[in-house]
Amino acid sequence: MTDRYLIRLIKKLNSSNSNELIHLRPLSKHVDFAKVWIEKPKTTDNISYPDCAYKFYFIKNKEGLYVATVLDMNTDLHWLVLKEYRGNGYLTNALRETILPHLFQDRNEQIITINEYHSGSRNYISSEKVAINLGFVKSEGKESKRKYLLSNENYKSIPYNYGVNTEITEERLNVLIKRINHLSRSLWVIQTEVQMKLGDSDYSEELFELVKEIRKHTYRLEDAWWDNKRKMID
Repeated sequence: MTDRYLIRLIKKLNSSNSNELIHLRPLSKHVDFAKVWIEKPKTTDNISYPDCAYKFYFIKNKEGLYVATVLDMNTDLHWLVLKEYRGNGYLTNALRETILPHLFQDRNEQIITINEYHSGSRNYISSEKVAINLGFVKSEGKESKRKYLLSNENYKSIPYNYGVNTEITEERLNVLIKRINHLSRSLWVIQTEVQMKLGDSDYSEELFELVKEIRKHTYRLEDAWWDNKRKMID
């Protein structure tokens, strides 16, 4: 994923426009965990098309403005700080205090690759400085493209960070309920065609049961919404 795309994501978050493809869950005052869909699913998508959201961390300054991001690729991390906010320690502090502890809840080590060819000499030096300050250890390899390793040894005792629940507006809730209903009705159309053309079968019955199960989520989502609303009031 390119630096240009990461910058675009940060700017989207800082704009007043809502974005349905970026879903945030606050982990701390200055760091939000996020799952980001690159684009909305389409009926023309190939079955083998990537079908999951990317995992990100977005970092805010004291004014609440997003200034940096970290893309979690499991076996590597890709981070970027907006040019005008570099040199203020936003990335290092967020990684040390929130992001790395959160990552190490589910993994034993973290590897990062710092590539001078892709990032440029100046950014290469800055990224290496961040890595070394955080305790990453250099591995063998070319100086211009080297891997760095950090163990979870110093993070084992940190309490699990589940993140913070936030509110879904009633207007948004109604939109989501209608979309669930649309999904169930669309599947029902498919089920009808399968049943009429291939005859009654265990499979057509399974599809119909799935239609009914999806429809149940119209009110199950509303129940979950009310539960969260009551907890936020309490």
